[in-house]
Amino acid sequence: MKKRHKQYFKLSLLVLWPVMLFIIGLQFCHKPSGFSTAKISSNFVFRDALIQKPPTSAEFTKIEDVLHQNFYYFDSGAHCYIFISEDQKYVIKFFKMRRLTPKYWLNYLPLPWLEKLRFEKIQRRERLRQETFESFKSAYEDFKEETGLLFVHLNKTHYLHDKVTFIDKVGKEHLVSLNKVPFVLQKKAQMIVPYVSDLIDQGQAPRALEALSSVLRLIKDRCQKGYVDKDGGVSNNYGFIDGKAVEVDIGRIIKDESIKDPINYLREVLRVSKKMEIWLQATYPELCPEFQEEVQRILSNEDVARL
Repeated sequence: MKKRHKQYFKLSLLVLWPVMLFIIGLQFCHKPSGFSTAKISSNFVFRDALIQKPPTSAEFTKIEDVLHQNFYYFDSGAHCYIFISEDQKYVIKFFKMRRLTPKYWLNYLPLPWLEKLRFEKIQRRERLRQETFESFKSAYEDFKEETGLLFVHLNKTHYLHDKVTFIDKVGKEHLVSLNKVPFVLQKKAQMIVPYVSDLIDQGQAPRALEALSSVLRLIKDRCQKGYVDKDGGVSNNYGFIDGKAVEVDIGRIIKDESIKDPINYLREVLRVSKKMEIWLQATYPELCPEFQEEVQRILSNEDVARL
């Protein structure tokens, strides 16, 4: 009897597996490319730890003022679609929820020999989503000014401007109810490389060196608050708003108390300074000696000998 059941099971797999592959193939073939409201929507229920306080009256007024304009497609990152406001002063980042949401239908595939792989894939996406949302929430609560954040919206609400128009890269308009989707509202920054290059090309080398130094001080301050950026990049992670250094890409910032130790955060400052120095050496080598002096000044108040 058991043998017969086993034969029926194998036969079922042989019949069902091609059908399931065909269905999955159809899903991929008919999957729309580019931005869509479906790709930023989710039924995910957030944990209590991610529930935020509503903005203050002054913050709400500012947010509403910004949202009374159209937004245009600007860029697409690993985890976000980025739109820029009509006045070119703000960006809205929508999370790519399809990439951050586990494909739970994997649980229903009749593939018991892939159980471990299937479980790990689901867990990996759940972990990535949780870390990403916690990063933005922490940045909004602990260093809003240092990131140019105006608002981080992770849970469904009812108090925001109901419909905002977003124009995608092919010119198609999308009306989005911001109350229903997770998003981030941030001041638009000029990225570090073009900002510093413009200053140097304009003959303002001292200001350029001060700008690079201010990024290093920003990193030092963030580490002293107990946060690490797991991304590790520089050119795409830092920029300037009204001449002030800010951390732009904050999706990989996590809490790590060990970074508060001077020996750890000074190493982080040195790591980033080395990347800056490599760029300077390749583009403006004459500024390297002065930059090295700036780095030493930043470290001079600490016990550098322990590094």
